[in-house]
Order: sequence, then structure tokens, then C-alpha cells
Amino acid sequence: MNCVSPPELDDRQLLTYVDGVAEHEVATHLERCLYCRDKARQLARLQDRLTARLYRFTCPSPIELGEYHLGLLASAKTMAVAQHLRECPHCARELVQLKNYLSDLEPVAEPGLLGRVKVLVARLVGGEQRGRPSGEPAFAPAFVAVRGANHGPITLEADGLLIVLDVQPATGGRVTILGQIAAEDQDQWTGAVVELSQGGALQMTTTVDDLGAFHCAGILPASTEIKIISSDGITVQIPTIDIAV
Repeated sequence: MNCVSPPELDDRQLLTYVDGVAEHEVATHLERCLYCRDKARQLARLQDRLTARLYRFTCPSPIELGEYHLGLLASAKTMAVAQHLRECPHCARELVQLKNYLSDLEPVAEPGLLGRVKVLVARLVGGEQRGRPSGEPAFAPAFVAVRGANHGPITLEADGLLIVLDVQPATGGRVTILGQIAAEDQDQWTGAVVELSQGGALQMTTTVDDLGAFHCAGILPASTEIKIISSDGITVQIPTIDIAV
């Protein structure tokens, strides 16, 4: 296949079309030229892949946000994170979530305990995400969706810790949540406590086995919060997930 009206459009002209700022002559050419239109689609797909790979590439890690909030960063790093927070609504929202979570811990924390608590907020890195408004971060409450086996699991990450969650239909309209943890120090998470809450009320606790697996059976489909707490005090907060069959 060749351009129907040579010379064919170059990449710069095609990118202006992909970005929606093409000149009238470029748009007219693409309306009648399947060859150049196909090249534009290929460039659009490439641009989408690059955008996905670079999404939040410059954002500080969850542990850096936690150390920023607790005042543990060096002064130069503190200034850099503060500047980033002024420009990045995603990290600003994540920091608010972390502040709210730590505030909830304060009434029951023993003196000096809060300084030893390490809280990680997991980020969605793979799987379905439905009903999320454009521009909202992946961890926004109730926008991470976990559905039946046909839709596959979701994968979350927190400071190198990978968590895979899947849901399987059970009897009576309920579901079973299957979880798998993978970490560099797997023994650190053996015996970790998994807390599952719905509507602000604790519904179930279970533990992680020596293979990094856990499951929660007999769960009603609903917005659900999951926390994983290791034996040495590391808490992983999974964003609110919307469970549906």
C-alpha cells in the first residue's frame, strides 16, 4: 500500500494529527489516504505505550511520601518532594490518604509506637480498573475493580512488594478472594495478618501462609478494604476495591 497523494505525510505532521492540532491540509489528506491514516494509528499506539510506561515515572515512592510526612527526609529531598506535591495531584491525594490513615492510628497507638510504624500504600500496576474518572489516580478509593475469573486478577505494588488479588464466585452470591504475596524477603510476610473490612467494619482476618498465599471466603460483593500487617510492624494499605461477581 502506498500514499494516494504523494508526498506522504511525515511523522511530525502525523503527530500533530494524533494530538488533535493538525492543519486542515493534513486532516484532509488523512481523510482520503488509508496508508497515512494507518501510519497515524501506529504512532498513536506507540505514543500510548510510552505514556503508560512513563506514567508517574518521576513520582516519589510511597515510602518517600511517608518519610516526608514524618519529617525523616534530608532537607534537599524534602524540598524536592514538596515541589513535586505542588505540581502532582496524584501524589498530593496519596499523601492525604496517608495522613488520614496515620490519624486513625493515633488514638490507639502506644507512646513512641507511631515512630516505628511503617505504612505502605499499594499502587495498582496491572489488572482491570473500571468506572474511574479521567485523571484520577489508580489508587483512588472505590475505583479499583476486582471481578470474576473471566476478568483476571489485579496486581498491586508497594515498595517492591507485589500483591496479586483474584476473586472467585462462591455459593449464595458470595465470593472468595484469593491473594498471593511475592517479596524479596518472603519469610518476612509469612504469618502476616490480613484484615478485610467493609463499610468501616472488620469482616474477617486471616494469615499469609509460608508460600505467600491467603484467602478470604464467604465475602459479600461490595467496596472492600484490605490491610496486610507483617510481624515486624509493616502495614500495607490496599486501596478500596470494588468487588463484583
